[in-house]
Amino acid sequence: MSETDSNEENNPASMLHGHAAYVAAAAKETIGNMTSSPAWQTSGQDDKSTAVEEMRAAKKESDGQGGTTGNATVGMVEQKLGNVTGCEGMQEDGGAKQS
Repeated sequence: MSETDSNEENNPASMLHGHAAYVAAAAKETIGNMTSSPAWQTSGQDDKSTAVEEMRAAKKESDGQGGTTGNATVGMVEQKLGNVTGCEGMQEDGGAKQS
C-alpha cells in the first residue's frame, strides 16, 4: 500500500479535496481526449468517479452533522465553480447553500 493510500484511509472524506481531485481528473481526461490516449482518458474517468464518491461521502458526513445549510456567498461560488467544471454535485450543493 502506498503512503497516499494509507493517508486516504485515515482521513475523513473532504469536499474540498474531492472537488480538487475532480478538476484534476477532468483535466487528465481532456488531455487524453486531445492526444487520443486511451490510458489518460480511462485514468481521468476513473479518477473522476473516485472524486465523486469522496464528495458524496463528505456530503453525507456533513448532512449527518446538520451541515445542509451554509453561507449564501460560499454557495454561489460553489455553484459557479460547478457550472464551470461540469460538476453536478457542486452545482447542487451550491444551490442548496443559497436557499
